[in-house]
Amino acid sequence: MRRNLVFGSIWLVFILAALACSLTTQQDSTLENTRVALAVQQTSIVLEQTDNAQIQPPSATPEVALPPTYTPYPTYTQPAVTNTDVLPPTLIPATATLASTATFTATLTPELLIQQVLVDRNVFYCVANDGPTTLTITVRVGDINRGMAVFWRLEDKATGRKTDWQSEDLRRASSNSRSFTFDADVWAGTNNFYYPPLMGESWFLFQIISDDGKERTDVFTDISFFPCAQ
Repeated sequence: MRRNLVFGSIWLVFILAALACSLTTQQDSTLENTRVALAVQQTSIVLEQTDNAQIQPPSATPEVALPPTYTPYPTYTQPAVTNTDVLPPTLIPATATLASTATFTATLTPELLIQQVLVDRNVFYCVANDGPTTLTITVRVGDINRGMAVFWRLEDKATGRKTDWQSEDLRRASSNSRSFTFDADVWAGTNNFYYPPLMGESWFLFQIISDDGKERTDVFTDISFFPCAQ
């Protein structure tokens, strides 16, 4: 009887101890789970705050007003008024000389291209019965390889009526000269220049200009021409 009581007591102690351990383990497990849950919650809050901070757009920075830029435009220059009645001013002076021949033998001056201008007459006509119908203009040159032209126009002596400027190439006449012959003989049909109808006695104006435009003479105005009545 006593032995059974002792064994019963021992088993009771074991049972109580087992229950105590079980309760302690459950309490510890519950406490640990609570701690873990709190840590997870705190971590989630921190992550959520970080995401919100990243998603939130940065504060707007006030724009600084830059000064306006100006695009430069080309300035306007008033064009020079050009007298359309005459060609540009003289660069190289020259003189027109009456000569019976266009042959030159004098020593050349290399620094000048247009050295001398000669004409074979100062009056010509459109009808051979009235007088000579040709005019030959010869230019003595410093460099025969540089080309040039004669520009010409008519100016009616009575009315001042003028024709437009025309030009003819001066052709090689010798090793140091160039020339061109104007033929006004309309009756023979050999004329090589033309003018409007009803022109009266006129001045035959001409000027010599190099092909590169660097040298030119004055406008010569002392030759007379008698057009045909048309």
